[in-house]
Amino acid sequence: MATDTAAWDAYWQDRREDGAKALTGIEHDAELEAFWTNALQAQDKSAPFLDLACGAGTVLKTASAQGFTNLHGLDASPAAINALKQSLPQVTGQISSATDTPYSEAEFTTITSQFGFEYAGPNEAAKEVARLLAPNGTFVAIVHKSDGAIHEEVRGHIDHCKTIESSGYIEKAKALFRDVYSGDVDAMNNSIEFMAGAREQVFGLVVPGRPSIASHLTEGTAQLWDKRASYALRDVVTWLDGVEAQRASFQSRMEAMSDAALSQDDVNSVVETLQGKGLTVAEPESFELGGEPAAWIIRATHTA
Repeated sequence: MATDTAAWDAYWQDRREDGAKALTGIEHDAELEAFWTNALQAQDKSAPFLDLACGAGTVLKTASAQGFTNLHGLDASPAAINALKQSLPQVTGQISSATDTPYSEAEFTTITSQFGFEYAGPNEAAKEVARLLAPNGTFVAIVHKSDGAIHEEVRGHIDHCKTIESSGYIEKAKALFRDVYSGDVDAMNNSIEFMAGAREQVFGLVVPGRPSIASHLTEGTAQLWDKRASYALRDVVTWLDGVEAQRASFQSRMEAMSDAALSQDDVNSVVETLQGKGLTVAEPESFELGGEPAAWIIRATHTA
């Protein structure tokens, strides 16, 4: 399962405070933190701990707060590891795929993953987990669930992005501003009329009080229009091109998330892979976020 690393790099580079959450709408930090706080309680806090596809270190932050001292995070995105180093300098970061890591066999006593290792291909990643897990070690993962709450929300985000793209709003807005700055009134009026359908489509995506690509686009375009005397055409076009790049990158991430979601059969296959490598695997559980089934919980142990 291929992942667009460039799109995820852009995500981690651009992430600011709650900005990413405002666009994705899928993070439920309190519920996830509570899960990991409970899941990690019985683990050896001095033993080597690895979080696969760690991002900026959500799970590792919880582990650090609990007193774990030998922490490692791995992610395919260089920007994610840079973000990890900034927020958790005590953690050793590694840029690598989850299916072909640079670590030694049986190196880690605890291995975790939160919405991560499945992106690399869950069965291949499971084989690497089995290779890395030390005797008496524990593996715990929360993975995307097909047709779960997150998966459905992600599909909505994809439709949101595709509607903006198919409407032609951004290209039509650029054409309108070019006509405005040229001083051609007839052309400007034609562009306004030509853009009407696209405006209706994109405005239809806007939900008051809920940040989104569509709300950012329409609000920003309106501001540029109202203050057009203060902007050069190149500034307007650059901003609109930037929003288009943001939309495309966001859609790519959402499509990767949708593709990574695992069905019951997929999870059963991961279980069989782990068992085939000698691990003892608990019956997969459904994990709820916001009261809705949203993910799978996979737990395995390497009994010596």
